[in-house]
Amino acid sequence: MKQDIRNLFNEEADLKTLPENHRAEFAEKLKKQSQPKRRPYAWLSTAAILIIAVTIGFNVMQKEANPELNQVAPIIAQVEAVEAAYLKDIETEWQSFIAIADDAVLVERFRKKLKDLDTDYKAISVQFKEDYNNILVIEALVENLQTRLQILKDIQKHINILNQKNEHDENTI
Repeated sequence: MKQDIRNLFNEEADLKTLPENHRAEFAEKLKKQSQPKRRPYAWLSTAAILIIAVTIGFNVMQKEANPELNQVAPIIAQVEAVEAAYLKDIETEWQSFIAIADDAVLVERFRKKLKDLDTDYKAISVQFKEDYNNILVIEALVENLQTRLQILKDIQKHINILNQKNEHDENTI
């Protein structure tokens, strides 16, 4: 049953001939496939966009007509709540750090680092008040608070490790 594959293509009798109108039929099938499919509810997306635009326009006009409606935006309230929680945790960690730290130079160095971060936070806070919908500014605010809290936690962990090592060294002597 072994055959040379080159011989299979040499025999013209085995080759199939294409019908004369093959090109026309192929072109017709391509045209049918390339026609875009109609979406039966295309008008629904247009109507939804129109409703959203009218709602936004109505809200803007209402706020301009009634200045008392210009209350604190929900995002501002949320950021202030997160800020209050972080600042409380930072103060707690700072007090714990001061309680376990023996070195006044170390305390002063970290006080300066935290003060620098606080200065950066105030600058970012001004940007937030100007554009409270900018997610990058909100992330920068939260990242600053997280950095301050993490610095305090890391230094406390390091001091605790050093204290344990000193106690271990004292016990072995």
